Formats: sequence, structure tokens, C-alpha cells
Amino acid sequence: MKAVFRVLTLLLTIIMSLTGIEGETRTITYRSREIAQRSATANKKQLITVVVPSSAIVRFKQGGSYTGELTAFNSQNLRIAANSSSEIVPLSQISQVEFPGDPWIFTPEGTRKRVPIRGITIPLEAVPVMGFNLEDPPYTATLNLETVLSQEEFERLSGQTNRIYVVKEILFESTKTMTIKIVRARR
Repeated sequence: MKAVFRVLTLLLTIIMSLTGIEGETRTITYRSREIAQRSATANKKQLITVVVPSSAIVRFKQGGSYTGELTAFNSQNLRIAANSSSEIVPLSQISQVEFPGDPWIFTPEGTRKRVPIRGITIPLEAVPVMGFNLEDPPYTATLNLETVLSQEEFERLSGQTNRIYVVKEILFESTKTMTIKIVRARR
């Protein structure tokens, strides 16, 4: 009887240890897949399209402003046009660009409409100047938010397909970074 009890105990111990090892293997495999999925997701670019209103006020660090349409933007300067003339202004001379009031915008579908801008302003801080790409025609821009938002924050922001984001203000912090304030609007 003792021999049978020992054999049963030994078999039960072997079965339990095999089950435990199998459970650990499943956990390790699951965690490896989870890490691989996270890194694959993190490698994707965090790009979001925003609408740039047609009317802008460029405020200079030394005082004064220029009102018109933002027509070009790169890492060194921007171009603002009014009437039949345009000005190229170095970013180092600009403190902020405002897009006042309820602007007329061109939606990503190409239609022009007045959008009441209400609700919470979302500040995107420390956006690299190189991360703002004004499209041609200049009514939309692409923001690269890789260095600005976590993957979870980006998914929350970009997951709202029935909304468009409108640029409300751009604040130049340095020659390399800026804060872009966006507001959600319904399509």
C-alpha cells in the first residue's frame, strides 16, 4: 500500500510540475508576443492630420504682427500672404501664430465650411519644428507626435474618426520646439 501511495505521489508531483512548467512557458510566450507587438506598434509613426485655418496672425517677439494666410512653413521660416503680397519671416523672430475666431476651413474632403471652435484646447508641447509639415494646398498639416505623446495618448487622440482637429495657436518655445494648441471640431 505504501508503494502504491509513493507511486501516486510521484506521478502527481510529475504531473503538477509539468503543468507548472507548461504554464510558465505559456506566460513567457505570451509576454514575448506582447513585447513584440508593443515594439512593432511603437515603431509606427505617430502622424495626425490637422486643419490649418485660412486666417492667421503672426506675432513678432519684438512687437507687432502680420495678418494673412499661412502659405509655407519649414524649419527655418514661414510665409504669410495677404492681398497680393507675401512675407517670409524667420521663425526666430516669431513668438506665436494665432488662428482667431471661428475660422473658415477646408475639410480633408476638400469642402470649405465655417467651423465653430468650442470645447477643450489640447496643448501638444515640445513638438519638434520639423514635426509640422504644412501641406500644399496649405489648409492641412501633418503633425509627427512620436516624441510628444505616448502610444496610448496618441491612440486616444487619433481614434476619434468623427472629429477633425483644428490648429488654434502655435507658440515658439525655441528654434527647435513649439507648442501647438489644437481644438476638436465635428466633421
